[in-house]
Amino acid sequence: MQFHIDLSLIAVTAALAVRFGVLAVTLPLLDLRSVPPLWRVALAVCFATAMAPAVMESIPAGSIDLSLAGLVLEALRSLVIGLLLGFTLNLVFTAVRFAGSVAGMQIGFAIVNSFDPQSGAQVSVISQFYYLLAVLLFFVTGAHHILVGAMFHSCTAVPPFGTLHAAEGAWYLLEQFGSVFVIGLRMAAPVVIVLLLVSASMGVVVKTVPQLNVLVVGFPIKIGVGLITVGLSLVFFRQVTTGLMTGMQDQLAELLLAMR
Repeated sequence: MQFHIDLSLIAVTAALAVRFGVLAVTLPLLDLRSVPPLWRVALAVCFATAMAPAVMESIPAGSIDLSLAGLVLEALRSLVIGLLLGFTLNLVFTAVRFAGSVAGMQIGFAIVNSFDPQSGAQVSVISQFYYLLAVLLFFVTGAHHILVGAMFHSCTAVPPFGTLHAAEGAWYLLEQFGSVFVIGLRMAAPVVIVLLLVSASMGVVVKTVPQLNVLVVGFPIKIGVGLITVGLSLVFFRQVTTGLMTGMQDQLAELLLAMR
């Protein structure tokens, strides 16, 4: 019995594993420290092994370079592609975190940032709350299916051992990153507007009753009104977040088109 080892298929599978491995590090929930690195590697290898035979059909014959220099160059290309896909995917969650930071600052929770043992950083309470809700919506709305489809389309649009226009992809990502602040402010707008009116009302009260200590009275009022506004604005938050996740497919497609 003889076994035939296809080195080209193994090289393509390894390139896809690098691409998906970098993408898995940036995925929501998988980027936490509590997730073992072996799980991420296993997930990347499973996806790469399943997609490699179909990807081989889209690679022109003779374009696979099995030399050491060619393999190292392809590993770097796959690393760049995975990073660009991961950063584009995380634009939504970055906007959500920014919205939570703005809302928490307006409420007065900027001084009660908690240490997140999962990420090892100081996070805002409202920001972490918004992020967890966005992750739940990510899986409930089926946006993870869009991600799997984008992973396969990335293999056909930008196949391994092919040409890559990384500068165009990075420039597109930079343009999209500018919209993060606009989207974050839109999400936090209900809290910001309501608390602005509360602050203006407290200013009128202080001018009317100078003996009133605005710090003692105003701080609990802003916290209570802010939390109520956050709860009431969750419907608006869901609409904006699901709309962003729906448009995630177009963003990933435009990124792949820019990198071709």
